[in-house]
Amino acid sequence: MKESDYNSREEYVKARIAFLREKMKDLEDILDYCADEDEPEEELAFLEHIYVMESQPSVTHAHQLIAAGVSLPPPDDLSDTALHDKLWEIIHKLAELRVFIDNTNHLTDRELYERLWTETLNEFTWDMSNALNGAMHIDMCGSGSEEDTADWLSYYACEEDRQDWLASYPADPLPPVKKAKTDRDDAMPRPEYDMDDWDDEAWDGDDWDDDIDGEMPF
Repeated sequence: MKESDYNSREEYVKARIAFLREKMKDLEDILDYCADEDEPEEELAFLEHIYVMESQPSVTHAHQLIAAGVSLPPPDDLSDTALHDKLWEIIHKLAELRVFIDNTNHLTDRELYERLWTETLNEFTWDMSNALNGAMHIDMCGSGSEEDTADWLSYYACEEDRQDWLASYPADPLPPVKKAKTDRDDAMPRPEYDMDDWDDEAWDGDDWDDDIDGEMPF
């Protein structure tokens, strides 16, 4: 189902809502929550988020990129310049698919591309490309491994966070503060949300974060 298949945004929203309600007809209690929504866009955003959360991971970002016409050559086949350009092509195409990468400044271009190519892009995940007010965040320090935790403490944590971590794990050595290898994160695309009419108190994005192996839907 693509918006381009419809004559107007309004037709697409109406059809998409009907499609999602049919797919989730067993979730009556949840669907009743938004049954009286005045704004179709708000109802669609809510249903898209619930649909993703209730679905099993069914795609990989590699499959999505290839389907969108983005080739994924092996890192060893690319010069440094070509790899840099390919990396940013992937970053921007993922953003179009509502997938955003966080905390990458501790990785060189080649290190980031190799990690994406060998691991991250091949993991099964949720398709957020149709979610108006949803997004997938991939945290390159978010796996929970000892290596990622050490990188977060060295490159991203403020001194207060570092001391809090030390107080919680006094037997573990606190890794040294390190200088970032790049300033890539400042140039990364970030999601925009069409939520001007939403009640900020009722819809707190922090309440919807769902961290799964470094990926957070929304």
